[in-house]
Amino acid sequence: MKLLATISLSLSLLALSNSLPSNDSAIIDECVKCGSVNCLVSRMSLQDKIAQKLMPDVQGWQVGVAPGGTCSRFPPDVITTNSEVDTYLKKYKFGGVILFALNLRDTAAGIRLVDAFQKSNAVNNKIPLMVSTDQEGGLVTRLGLGTMFPGNMAMAATGNTGYTSQAAGIMAKELKSVGIQVQFGPDVDVNVNPANPVIGARSFGDDPAQVSLNTAAYVTAVQEQGTVSCAKHFPGHGDTASDSHSSLPLVNKTRSQWEAEDLPPFKAAISAGIDMIMTAHIQYPNLDSTQLVSAVTGETIYLPATLSKTIQSDILRGELGFKGVTITDAMNMAGIVQQFDPVDAVGRLFTAGVDIALMPIPVNCAPKIDNVQLVIDHVIDLINDGTIKMKDIDDSVKRILKLKMKYGMLKLDDTPVEDKVAYGLANINTAASKAAEKQISDDAVTLVKNDPETGIPFKTTSQSNVVIFTAVTSYTSSFTSIMNDLNADFKFSVNSFQGNVTYNDTHKALIDSATHIIIGSELGANTPAITGSGVIDQGASTTTYRFNFPRAVLDEAIAQKKPVVLLSQRVPYDIGYYPDAPTSVCIYGVKAITNGVYGMPNLKSGISAILGITKPKGKLPVQIPDTVGNILYERGTGLTL
Repeated sequence: MKLLATISLSLSLLALSNSLPSNDSAIIDECVKCGSVNCLVSRMSLQDKIAQKLMPDVQGWQVGVAPGGTCSRFPPDVITTNSEVDTYLKKYKFGGVILFALNLRDTAAGIRLVDAFQKSNAVNNKIPLMVSTDQEGGLVTRLGLGTMFPGNMAMAATGNTGYTSQAAGIMAKELKSVGIQVQFGPDVDVNVNPANPVIGARSFGDDPAQVSLNTAAYVTAVQEQGTVSCAKHFPGHGDTASDSHSSLPLVNKTRSQWEAEDLPPFKAAISAGIDMIMTAHIQYPNLDSTQLVSAVTGETIYLPATLSKTIQSDILRGELGFKGVTITDAMNMAGIVQQFDPVDAVGRLFTAGVDIALMPIPVNCAPKIDNVQLVIDHVIDLINDGTIKMKDIDDSVKRILKLKMKYGMLKLDDTPVEDKVAYGLANINTAASKAAEKQISDDAVTLVKNDPETGIPFKTTSQSNVVIFTAVTSYTSSFTSIMNDLNADFKFSVNSFQGNVTYNDTHKALIDSATHIIIGSELGANTPAITGSGVIDQGASTTTYRFNFPRAVLDEAIAQKKPVVLLSQRVPYDIGYYPDAPTSVCIYGVKAITNGVYGMPNLKSGISAILGITKPKGKLPVQIPDTVGNILYERGTGLTL
């Protein structure tokens, strides 16, 4: 009878935990006042605990779709909230939301959007949202009018970790002034694979020690601003040959290789007091050899790191002693959705011990709102059948709430929204931050090779004609604006070869007329394979034209003895494919003009160095191989003028 009574009582308590009344501000105030997250967790229903572990996105929303209707794949951008989004945020007591560039194109509008989301959430949820975004700097930035900075690899090229601290601190301060509390940065992956299609210049380099030093500087600077720093992507995405946004990469590195190459920056981040770490959607069989058959494709795969209890709990928490919050990379990435049902994937990641599911299931119109309930119900089922322990859920929610308490996120900021806008506008993209951005970007420019007769700085006169070729059409306006901004007193033209353009007599005529030539190289995500004759193997058309066109221009310029610079626009590895270029410069990233501003400062810095307005000071933070894998330029290479 006692056993039956105990079972009955346990079932009653479980039912009660699913239906406790909503937490209210008085209770929360009292719990916060006494500094007890145990108090908060004890007042939450099971559904609310699970929702606290979900961080959806609200990038696009199609208003007015009837029940049972089909949502557009490309709904309108959410720049301002609407009644359906409000209903969505009121229905579930989410732990947070992630914002993207689509939401943050305009500073004032972004501030109002964050404020509106917090107020919608506060109607039924007295625990405010934790608002996040990716503002790494460089190639990955979301704050449209914020200070971009040149990115991790460029900052490492300066050899000055003080610059890393300065840039990270400014970006963190700008995020906080918009109401965003979590910076998904730094990227601490060690980019040991030159063909890595997703990390590249987002990394500080290929030397674990150098990456570790910059990681610690970045993390400390972000958190000193009262913003959460999140290191990514554990256990390391720097040696992948494919992109987890479009596939499920496999890393066959041994455990000892991982410990030597990928692990040190994560240890440095933990030692620096990092509060959050993001997972990677990669297969890592020498860390977890568990195999399963994909319910989607039917193929046998290794359990991805995001879903691996061995990697996320045993290694990250057990061996490394990380006590902070863990969060997944976006769960809508192909590395997950091509192999797992989304609802099942969330259950697996919580079983693995990850705290927060980022973008757990797509919701972009009213009929999809109830998809969240499918996720919550599935997790409850896993708790009820013992797959997930209730204690693990409670411990996870406590970690999230401790983080919120630490950074003052348990109290809604009731400052009038227009005051928030005024503060944000005064603290974003200031003259001081732009000056810092320019200095760091200028000092990162790396002159790897310089012809003593025809190299940089270009010797130009009013009669000169500088001809620029670029692989990306959208960059033509950037080049043009930069040349105008720099008050070029000579003739110039910008010519794109995007779209499988074949080198022809028109291009030769441009070279014939040129006094100086700049070739903007950007080989793209898939670094090409080269045959013994030096001609690209025919593969993806994008890679073909991006290699063969610059090759033809370079050959003609060399034949005519014209001053020519190979400008590696994104990853520095491009210069390994043109070893005969008389002069080679690396800038570590470029974006087109967006919202009337340069997406990155790097291109302007590179052109300034070529024209002699500034002097290149950077050193390669990676080794550059030639086309057969031999090291062409050692890490640390960099000429000064």
